[in-house]
Amino acid sequence: YVCKNYTRAYLRHLIKANEILGMRLLSWHNLYYLIDLMKQAREAIKADKYLDFRKEFYKKSEICGKL
Repeated sequence: YVCKNYTRAYLRHLIKANEILGMRLLSWHNLYYLIDLMKQAREAIKADKYLDFRKEFYKKSEICGKL
C-alpha cells in the first residue's frame, strides 16, 4: 500500500519533519515486507527449496547494500 501510494521523497519529507504519519507509513511498509518475506520462506520450505530461497535473498540483499 505504502509503496504504491506514496513517493520516497514524500516519505523522506515526513520523516525529516518528524511527522507521525511518516513513522506510521514506514511501520506499515516494514510490516508488509516482513510478512511477505515470511510467506515466501514458508512456501520455499514447503517446496523443499529453502536453501535456494536463502541464497537468492542474500544475493539480493548484497546488491541492495551496495547502492
